[in-house]
Amino acid sequence: MQVPSPSNAGDVRKIVDERLKALDASAGMLETVSVEWRGSPRSLPVISMPVELLSYNPATHRVRAQRTLDPVRNLELETNPFGAGGQAYLHQLLTGDPTDPTKPDPSFEALKEDLHEHGQNEPGIATRQGVLINGNTRRAALKELNQEHMRVAVLPPDAAIDDVQSIELALQLRKDFKRDYSFMNFLLAVEERAQLGRPSLEIQRDFRIKGPTLERSRWILDFIRDAIDRSRVALPGGSTVSLRLVDFETHQGKLEELYRAYMALKAKAPDEAEALREQRLIALVLGKSKTDLRLIEQDFADRYLPVLAESEQAASAPAVKIPGTSITAKPATARVQALRAAASEILKAKAIDIAGESATKELATRAAQQLSQLDSAMESALDHAGRTGRLVKKRFAPSDRLSDANESLQLAVESVAQARATNAFNAEDLDEALLEMKKQLVKLAQIAAPMPIEDADGIAWLRAVAAIDDEP
Repeated sequence: MQVPSPSNAGDVRKIVDERLKALDASAGMLETVSVEWRGSPRSLPVISMPVELLSYNPATHRVRAQRTLDPVRNLELETNPFGAGGQAYLHQLLTGDPTDPTKPDPSFEALKEDLHEHGQNEPGIATRQGVLINGNTRRAALKELNQEHMRVAVLPPDAAIDDVQSIELALQLRKDFKRDYSFMNFLLAVEERAQLGRPSLEIQRDFRIKGPTLERSRWILDFIRDAIDRSRVALPGGSTVSLRLVDFETHQGKLEELYRAYMALKAKAPDEAEALREQRLIALVLGKSKTDLRLIEQDFADRYLPVLAESEQAASAPAVKIPGTSITAKPATARVQALRAAASEILKAKAIDIAGESATKELATRAAQQLSQLDSAMESALDHAGRTGRLVKKRFAPSDRLSDANESLQLAVESVAQARATNAFNAEDLDEALLEMKKQLVKLAQIAAPMPIEDADGIAWLRAVAAIDDEP
């Protein structure tokens, strides 16, 4: 299957062919980019192309989750991906903060500043029709800098969709690539490879992840899709609103910790695991912090939040028949059904609240009141739980603390990017803090590195960073 083409594809292809021929006739050194092409390395020739003739790739993984921000504009993008409206929407998403595309992204501003100061170091990659497979964000920055040309490596004329997806993924996962996929876009990219029928081992190799990480990624995306489906509300006039993939961008740490706690509990008490899942989902929707979510155990509502525990009195459901078999599965307990029903109501209220003017004033007012009332009750319950319960289970405390440290590092990256964008960055300012971080990493390595863990790349990295010898 060939890659979709913009309306100016014919004209762009003529220019590309002419410039490639000019390269062939040149006696000088030619610039090339090496990519993995159908199982073997291949060098692609680099040419200079007018920025305005190039097109953003509507299938880029970089903004797949962010496209759900505006369903109307996303529909226009799907209907006419290379039209002015669709391309303008892609430009907004490429330049916006992944967690809130309506706001500028400090990393994008830093990229603009770098391009302005040093020029384009890395060429993009484009099809013969001018669709960018790699370099979409750079093109957005060059457009805003009013630059006329962009260097791009050109794919072979028979490039198909599968080739394009493989190249984008391979380039994204290079260690020296400039900008990572956001949390949600990583989950979607993993899902896409699975839907294409790729074996799990191949997906792990492609993304450089281990089996448990792959399983966690699948579970989290299924959890998010279930929450989105449950949040859907029909509005007067026939339209619907729901939560969006982009609404979960900032919840990576919370969802990863929920997965660990859920799986640990599910093996011995499945219903308790489901109760934990629903209660933490409610707290997540209400915007509670990761530290707050750690306070929520499977009996949280029973002990601290009776308004939630008593909000629904669901009757026991009949046994569920497994499709395609005569086997029946035991239904969830009335307590779990009640918690699930309460969580679904909060999901719907949050969807209406986010929809804003798209919903009626009556619905919006009722949803805001519902969220406010439960939020107040949740705050009191969390305060009570924090004073009477343990903050973190001992088993999960180390990984949870490292998760907090990782989030702090992400904030540091954003701060440095913002400082660079405003020419207010001085590398020497980081020196003292980095030395302190090194000291703590050495201590952590001395405690954790001697532990015998098979195939532990993280521990091996920690040992190398801290320069811990293998000898005891």
